[in-house]
Amino acid sequence: MRILTVIIALAIALPAAGQTVLRDPTRPPSAAEVAAWFDQGAQTRASTPFHLQSILLSSQRRIAIIDGQRLQAGDTIEGAEVQRIEPGRVVLERDGQAIELTIDTHLPHHPDESRN
Repeated sequence: MRILTVIIALAIALPAAGQTVLRDPTRPPSAAEVAAWFDQGAQTRASTPFHLQSILLSSQRRIAIIDGQRLQAGDTIEGAEVQRIEPGRVVLERDGQAIELTIDTHLPHHPDESRN
């Protein structure tokens, strides 16, 4: 009787467990996730129209991750076209205006520390 109860409980629980959405652990965080991690609210998103999250450079291609989207030169995001992807920065153009994005590492800077 006890085994039958366990089997019935598992039969009920397994379909619910199968509905769990698995997320890709290598996916860049969304702008909302980044803001939450650094305890920033919606005011950050309003003041900075784009958030450059990562730059991937190789001899075959150059990719920028902006607001969770993977983009190459010529792609557009929110009406802005990716012009150039360079080490540490991406240049977009929207309505004839250049928008330069740089990667902000959020690392504390200690000017009194020197490298030897």
